[in-house]
Amino acid sequence: MGRVILLCVYAMVTCAQALAGPWTLPRDGAYTQLAVLGQRVAGEDAVRGELYGEYGVTPRWTATGQLEGVTFPELSGFDQFAYRATLRRQLFQQGRFLLAFEGGVIGGEAIGGTIGGCYTVGGEARVSIGGGGRSKRGLNWFGFADAIVREHGNCRRQRFETGFGREIVSNWFTVNKLYLETGTGDAQSAKLETILSRRFGNLDLGVGYRQEFGGRFQEAGIIISLERRF
Repeated sequence: MGRVILLCVYAMVTCAQALAGPWTLPRDGAYTQLAVLGQRVAGEDAVRGELYGEYGVTPRWTATGQLEGVTFPELSGFDQFAYRATLRRQLFQQGRFLLAFEGGVIGGEAIGGTIGGCYTVGGEARVSIGGGGRSKRGLNWFGFADAIVREHGNCRRQRFETGFGREIVSNWFTVNKLYLETGTGDAQSAKLETILSRRFGNLDLGVGYRQEFGGRFQEAGIIISLERRF
């Protein structure tokens, strides 16, 4: 029973956001990311796959979609799957800084967990602020902060995400993110993530590391990601 509870809590608090912040795409612009995360959770191996995409409906409206699944190779009966679909609306822009609202539908075990009805279809709402530009050396940088509320049946989650990315040399980028989550049950979690990526035209190839440092269970993992802009 203890192992069952541990794995359910793991599924609740380990939702990765491939792209966050207030930015919208130009009309008919698109972005996709495929990521694979290998983790060690309280002595158990897990593999998570994430597919995320964005499409520019108008210059102020961007549609997003996400599919993710997690499997425990040495255990049976704990595989998880989830989906998420939202619309992001840019509300305000002043110079380099933007404000946006995003809302939509979420469902499945991998995003909401399986305790207390969290596997049911639910909703998400978030407010995002962020900005970016170029340094004196002509290198790109950006920063963002998101405040998020999620509801699945009887479960409620409050999540805060913040990140900072910069181009360290031409076409080499680092992105550092912090995830904080609270809510019903054992949702309390805190994670740090850092990724180093290399840009090849419209493709970005990255590798990174995610570490739980403030939650109930110990977990750490390696991330490999592939991003494409259209």
